[in-house]
Amino acid sequence: MVKPLIPVYPGGRPRKTAMRDVLDAILYLLRTGCQWRYLPKDFPPKSTVWGYFDEWRHNGTLDALHDKLRDRVRKQHKPGKPRRTASIDSQSVDSSSGGEAIGRDNHKNVDGRKRHIVVDSLGLLLAVVVTAADVDDAAAAPAALQQLAGQPLGHVRLVYADSKYHNHALYGWVADNGWYELAIVRRPEGSAGWVRLPIRWTVERTFAWLSKCRRLSVDREKSTRSAEAMIRLAMIHLMLNRLCPKDGQYEFQYRKVA
Repeated sequence: MVKPLIPVYPGGRPRKTAMRDVLDAILYLLRTGCQWRYLPKDFPPKSTVWGYFDEWRHNGTLDALHDKLRDRVRKQHKPGKPRRTASIDSQSVDSSSGGEAIGRDNHKNVDGRKRHIVVDSLGLLLAVVVTAADVDDAAAAPAALQQLAGQPLGHVRLVYADSKYHNHALYGWVADNGWYELAIVRRPEGSAGWVRLPIRWTVERTFAWLSKCRRLSVDREKSTRSAEAMIRLAMIHLMLNRLCPKDGQYEFQYRKVA
């Protein structure tokens, strides 16, 4: 399914490493959370696997794989129905490896990074940006929303967000750059504790899917580019399991919230 999108460069020595083994090794590391040097001997050498991962995250291969699979999942579950809504939210996670873009989210009591994602009505990833945890959600939203411009999302009319995105500067940016409206979903007045907000649960469910990968339980990457690549890889793994279920069952299933 993904083999045609793996780049093959003309000339030079014939490739001896199986690309399926490389992809399996990267997904193994993502799901188990092990370090690169502790990849089992059944996989290609660590330096080889890391080399391909580094190449794919820079040359757009991971983006192409992700977008191709996302389109296939969308056509399988909602054939002929274009996207009309999307949702944006963020998640603050601790960082274990230092590196660039590290900050503190005092509200969540987290020292690390913040993941900003935009998903469609099925929870499939449309955009991802990783910043320091002290970056305000509304300030980081344009970097995520501008990724929608290069995708076939002309039918999207509403992007749902919570009250953290109630920001006049963000409204101005959307008015100048977006073809959609930003719809703020607020908590009911007088409510206390956790409340399931309508529509907004789709993006929260996507964060729950990402938590299946132990590599993402804590931000373990030195660079934000690697952190974003790991999130896309987690969605690639999820979508491959949906398109090719193991033993007739989905590893992750769409679940309706009552």
